[in-house]
Amino acid sequence: MPRSLGDAKATWREFARFVVCALGWVVLVGSTTGCMVDDMPALSDMVTTVKLREYYGNPNNYTGITYNQAVGLQFQRDVLGALPGPRVLSSNRKVFPSAWRQEASNERFRGVIPDGVTAAVEGFHGPLPPVISTHPESTFVEVKAVKGVVNLEYAQYQILGMLDALSKSPAAFSTGPDRAYPSLYFVVTGDTSIGTDVGARAASLQILVWVSPVRDHGGGELQVAPPWCFNCDAVFPGKQLPAPTLPGPSFYVQKLRAANDRGLDKPILDDGLVGHPGTPGNTRPH
Repeated sequence: MPRSLGDAKATWREFARFVVCALGWVVLVGSTTGCMVDDMPALSDMVTTVKLREYYGNPNNYTGITYNQAVGLQFQRDVLGALPGPRVLSSNRKVFPSAWRQEASNERFRGVIPDGVTAAVEGFHGPLPPVISTHPESTFVEVKAVKGVVNLEYAQYQILGMLDALSKSPAAFSTGPDRAYPSLYFVVTGDTSIGTDVGARAASLQILVWVSPVRDHGGGELQVAPPWCFNCDAVFPGKQLPAPTLPGPSFYVQKLRAANDRGLDKPILDDGLVGHPGTPGNTRPH
């Protein structure tokens, strides 16, 4: 872990350059000026969907898509218990209605269930505010293990639905120079990228999008990197980006447990391989 705030900022800059250059994410922040290959962390520094399979294994001999769901759920639980701050969130089960998702999915889905839910605070620009908050249920946390791009259409318009719900959250109606902002915070594997349409649509709604890759220390020890803002330059034109927080505490992956039927928006390891060790197939949610 970084030993000082200066170390934390250096770590944040390394993660930002890695994501922009190695994964091809287009970030709308003015502080990123180029790709410094020499000091950019290698892809091996980030946990990938391949590594998650290795670390979690299959001790309970789950078969088919049940295995992918078990890995997705356990990764979500592990991450939510070791967020930057440090913060700990419980898995969310509440459904937030979304007319946009309902229309886009031809009435199939009428809401969204974010992985984690927390608040927003006036005068605080970050995805994980202090425990004392002014605007509840205004930040959604999504843990994604996806080999590919998460865009507005992903998982039957799940992300579009989340932006819709956040646009109606308490923070969306905050006003004044120190107003609170709704946030959508992604914690992702190294082979997951966020579509530019997500940042652009969120900015048009005055919603901040944050991203943290998960670092791989080897042997199943992981750590959530400090969040960096995907669209702050569009929401706060001409202003300096908020300072990043420290990374989350390091943690070891826990034993897989059955995912059971969690209904709408259940977590899943979406890497195009069904089961363990995996055969090519459709692992997309829904």
